[in-house]
Amino acid sequence: MNRRFLFAFFLLVSRTLFAAEDTQTGFRVVQERSADGVTLIMKSDYCVEFTVTLEATLTNMTSSRPVPFTVDAAGRSSFVLARFKQADKSRSWRYNYYFRWEYGGRRNSTENDADYAMPFGPGRYVVMQGPRGTFSHFAGSGSENAVDWDVPEGTIICAAREGRVVGVRDDSTVSGTDPKFKPLGNYIIIKHADGTFADYHHLQTDGAMVKIGDAVKVGQPIGLSGQTGFASKPHLHFMVFQAIDGKKVLSLPFRLKTDHGTFTEFIRGQAY
Repeated sequence: MNRRFLFAFFLLVSRTLFAAEDTQTGFRVVQERSADGVTLIMKSDYCVEFTVTLEATLTNMTSSRPVPFTVDAAGRSSFVLARFKQADKSRSWRYNYYFRWEYGGRRNSTENDADYAMPFGPGRYVVMQGPRGTFSHFAGSGSENAVDWDVPEGTIICAAREGRVVGVRDDSTVSGTDPKFKPLGNYIIIKHADGTFADYHHLQTDGAMVKIGDAVKVGQPIGLSGQTGFASKPHLHFMVFQAIDGKKVLSLPFRLKTDHGTFTEFIRGQAY
């Protein structure tokens, strides 16, 4: 599930405040402008662990940090991205910037040695799309190692591994098979102790049972499955991942441990 978004702005000097908002995702940049510069403030409505990459073209301006750069939200729903300031007071200034974001944070390792439980109650569950599936898990999708579980809407979703809730959205009511619906999926994102993240996606509207900041245990009910966002039918998209930068994430293979065995490969149409 590709979550990359691009925003561009070209602005001249004035003294005011602007909000560049993506109403679909809840991520936005607020621009606090003065006579000689601007402060860019990143804000998120639904998530506190995400990664942003900022690029900019500056005319007669300096930046508080060299651009381009990548920064992690690291538990913050609002933080200063950068400050651009007029260099030569006798000349006009202008700026053009772009930002992209992805859920999750970066880490030094790419290992994932933990055991994961089935993200539902006891029983056997069928894989609707496995890793490297052609519908949405293909190479370059950012979901190469994700698994889509074929479950009816309203199925109780449980935490597959203990951690802390860092992202919750459950107000979306729409879905479809056009990629334009990708930003509109409801989700719960849980951060694990090793810095990896789990994404439980396509939740039912008003289907979250947890909130940001909650600590969860393995097997704890966290939400209800649904069909929101980029989805052809009700199911749960489950993925373990980490951010690379604000442009892409790394989807990680995971080991599923159940009463029926331990699995590292997931085949479409097979029950586990």
